[in-house]
Amino acid sequence: MFRRQLIWILFLGFWFVSCQGSYSQPTPLVSNPANPTSFSTPTFTLAETPTPAHTPTPAVTFGSAVSVIFVSDLQSLPVHAHPGEDTEVIGYLEANQTNIPTSGNYQVADERLWVEIQIPQGGFGWVDAQNITSTYAADQFCSNPQIQGFTTSILDIFEQKDGERLAEVVSPIHGLRVRTHWSDAEVFLGNHQQISYLFTDPTVYVFGIDKLSQVPLQGTFSEIVYPLLLDVREGGFETCNTLQQGLAADWVSGFIQWPFEYANLNYLARFRPAPPEDELNWRMWAFGIEWINQQPYLTVMVHYQWDF
Repeated sequence: MFRRQLIWILFLGFWFVSCQGSYSQPTPLVSNPANPTSFSTPTFTLAETPTPAHTPTPAVTFGSAVSVIFVSDLQSLPVHAHPGEDTEVIGYLEANQTNIPTSGNYQVADERLWVEIQIPQGGFGWVDAQNITSTYAADQFCSNPQIQGFTTSILDIFEQKDGERLAEVVSPIHGLRVRTHWSDAEVFLGNHQQISYLFTDPTVYVFGIDKLSQVPLQGTFSEIVYPLLLDVREGGFETCNTLQQGLAADWVSGFIQWPFEYANLNYLARFRPAPPEDELNWRMWAFGIEWINQQPYLTVMVHYQWDF
């Protein structure tokens, strides 16, 4: 009797061990997260950034060399070890430095596009794309057929108040800035997406001080800037990278300037001569143009008139 009970106990033990060995662990419900995306090529998607940051379009690229823009003569442009404002600063570029080689690497950090450059002292670093533009020789710019008649096209867009067309020609990196006097501070009008609403935008800006009346130029773009632009549309002529041609008085030369912060931007000027009976009543607009993806884009507008 005892032997029979022992056999049953051994049989049940072997059966229990066999069942345990065939049991498999359940599959986890959540797998390990994937590594974050690393932006190491020019193709990217950038989240929309608040004003005044400007949202680049996908696959925005500069040329093989860039120049510094939008930095005053009292400042310099920091070069970072890695993309991002909070990363280590390893050097500085002068405010008017030009022809800086790029590596072709782009990365988004702090909701901005960063570009890797070759540091003059050796090695590589990263700069904010907001303060650089493709280097483009002045003589090549002026002879490029892509910019012939550019001011006429721009002024036609303004005359027609075509916001969608304006957005297509405004810089996808830097948006559009305006100065109602070359010595005044610039006013940022918006990135290339916001610009499509420029003609209906109710925002009231202080564009500067009228040099003759000393009254603040305050109002919307359509109230203050728009009429000044249309004034050079009829009867004006275009010049490239020069402001002096056509001015009524030779001694005006040197008293009007292309702003220092834009020195590395090429520009086209649209000059409306003064009538014979009022030789001081001339007006001029200069349109700063940069090259992105081998195409010209408008990024700056500067107004000039007699106010001495």
